[in-house]
Amino acid sequence: MKYTHEIKKLPKSELEITVTISHDELKPFLAKAAQALSQQTKIEGFRPGKAPLEIIKQRVGEMKLYEEAAALAVQKSYLEIAKAEKLEPLGSPSVDFVKLAPDNDFTYKAIVALIPEIKLGDWKKIKVQEKEIKIEDKKIDKTLEELQNARATEVLEDKKADKEDKVEIDFDVFRDNVPIEGGEQKKYPLIIGSEQFIPGFEDNIIGLKKDEEKEFELNFPQDYHNKNLAGKPAKFKVKVLAVYKRTLPKLDDEFAKSLGQESFAKLKEQIKENLKHEALHKAEEQLELELMDKIIEQSEFNDFPDSLLDAEALNMVRELEQNIAMQGLKFEDYLQHLNKTRDQLKMEFIPQAIKRVKAALISRQVYFDEKIEIPETEVDQQIEQTKKMYQNNPEAIKNLDTPQYREYVKNAIGNKQVMDLLKKTCIERNNKNKEIKHDH
Repeated sequence: MKYTHEIKKLPKSELEITVTISHDELKPFLAKAAQALSQQTKIEGFRPGKAPLEIIKQRVGEMKLYEEAAALAVQKSYLEIAKAEKLEPLGSPSVDFVKLAPDNDFTYKAIVALIPEIKLGDWKKIKVQEKEIKIEDKKIDKTLEELQNARATEVLEDKKADKEDKVEIDFDVFRDNVPIEGGEQKKYPLIIGSEQFIPGFEDNIIGLKKDEEKEFELNFPQDYHNKNLAGKPAKFKVKVLAVYKRTLPKLDDEFAKSLGQESFAKLKEQIKENLKHEALHKAEEQLELELMDKIIEQSEFNDFPDSLLDAEALNMVRELEQNIAMQGLKFEDYLQHLNKTRDQLKMEFIPQAIKRVKAALISRQVYFDEKIEIPETEVDQQIEQTKKMYQNNPEAIKNLDTPQYREYVKNAIGNKQVMDLLKKTCIERNNKNKEIKHDH
């Protein structure tokens, strides 16, 4: 395909490409456009896709035909230019038809966002020290307390509510005698002393019996998550529906056996091991963040396209929305508690999005610099393992067989190998943690 093009560098890793295609060069695309429009338009006397160019021009209009042809010409010429100029675009370009008229040359401009260039620092000289993992006895005691509470017996009694009892309550919350949104709950289970509510709420339940009601006022804490309520007074109306006496099991060998352990001592050992692995996992994540921060500090980056940061911040909002949904909550309610819109939340994520983009660019650069290769068999194996999880879902299996998902898996494996290399090179391990398996 013949055309002329000029490239102009723009700020923030963007290019402006101006392309001119002669009318003669556009003619084959007019024919293809006519055929495509003929498939979409029913014309008496012609089979789909067989109507002549002039008939199609009369039916849909000359400019419609030229617009379809121009779109086809843009697609072909842009891909050729990107390949010839060795561009690494981020997504599709923004295209503007500068000149498009019958029997004239066609000119368009494409604004292309590129993968920003990066100059890595000497990351191989960076050292990050792994900290010693210690599990304090109070953490073990806290876990035992949680297990003990989870196995408590509850007996409905006609008694006054006291600390450590479980009550079932209806309640409403008012500000200036107006019910606050989300402030009404029915049959809410509450263990008195669990500190689920703001300070003072649970104390006001103590002494109430079944069917008794109480009104009281409290101030919301200054650091309350809903800024509209933080530090403000509110009125609470509570009705007790039931009072349950809770009895905690003794922490002994019998308790341990009910949890599948041979003795209480063995149970404590197992809890300590579990807490060690959990602590190691968190520490490993922190090491990765610390290491990446140091590499980011030593590296240089071209300015990022706005579209790249916007897309990453939007991804972060979506991730948060999924996490909220997994907790059985509505994202709109969450936003209302924060008194923010989606766009406001997205803007707040921009600094973190910048860091995530930089980390991704570093990972990509290390991948190429170190000539890391991902065997196709490893990608196949990962996809097959995922398919087993969705063996009863044909639609999911279909999505797993797409080139896009294959590329996603390959990138995920590559990112993991890059991080493994970074940690192997830069992290100085603490020998006292050796008895804990490093499986991250």
